[in-house]
Amino acid sequence: MRLKAVMWIITIIFCSIILNGCNGDTIRIEIYDGNTQTVLEARSGQTVRKLLADAEISIGNRDLISPSLDTSITASGMGIWIKRYADVRVETEERTWAVSLTGGTVQDALNEAGVQLEENDYINHSQEAYLTDGMKISVVHRMAVTLVADGKAKDCLTQAHTVQELLEEQRLTLGELDRVTPKRSADIKDGAKVVVKRVEIREIVETEPIAFETNITYSGSMLADTSQIIKEGIDGEKRVTYQVTYVDGKEESRKAVKEEIIKEAVVQEVVQGSKPRGKTVVSRQKVDDCDGSGHGFYIITYSDGSVEYQDY
Repeated sequence: MRLKAVMWIITIIFCSIILNGCNGDTIRIEIYDGNTQTVLEARSGQTVRKLLADAEISIGNRDLISPSLDTSITASGMGIWIKRYADVRVETEERTWAVSLTGGTVQDALNEAGVQLEENDYINHSQEAYLTDGMKISVVHRMAVTLVADGKAKDCLTQAHTVQELLEEQRLTLGELDRVTPKRSADIKDGAKVVVKRVEIREIVETEPIAFETNITYSGSMLADTSQIIKEGIDGEKRVTYQVTYVDGKEESRKAVKEEIIKEAVVQEVVQGSKPRGKTVVSRQKVDDCDGSGHGFYIITYSDGSVEYQDY
């Protein structure tokens, strides 16, 4: 019995040695690959190359690994940094740059190409994003403009070069008579204000009076300051067609394009006197001679302002 117990203990110890020899000590490793962070378990003494191969993480010939691929893994919490080599393109409307960097970001590529971003520019990647091989970085220059149309003002960022391109970009349809300021072919500038005024021409018909005329006949049998209406005048009527121009719904101008007489006006007949009135005495002042003869003269003033002297 004692022999069997000793053999059982020896077997347990032997199996434990074998298992420890196969598994070794487990170590936690963190891998930083651009924007990706991966946590793996490795065995003490395993190389970085072996660990990455087992994890199916491929390494390019020009990628940088820290620590190196032949480094043995010895401590838990050890970090492995992979800096990828990338050929990228930086594009603006003016030109394209080919940039090659290892472990760089989009901002690094912009710096390498000498591209300065302005306040309203659009870029298709985050500036902090890590570069990947074949990445295309597009920068679009945009300007802040205000578009006023249909009673509304809209602030927008545009990459249009001309006013016409802005209108097309904003899907604003113009009528044949609509007015645009500045003109459609004008270049867009940052801070510009583009105003669209809707123009409409309509025909309207209105009924208007025709003022009667007066015909004057002179009569020598009537005093000059008198007159008499022989026949009363009556206003006529006409139908007038106007071409009216409206700008943003308000009348700007009108032009008569057609007139139609509905009722003729009746001429007023007037007789005007032409006979002068006789003058009348306004005052008579008596002036006696100084010699006591009883003679003298009168100073007579008439209604027409004339003065006459009469002896007595």
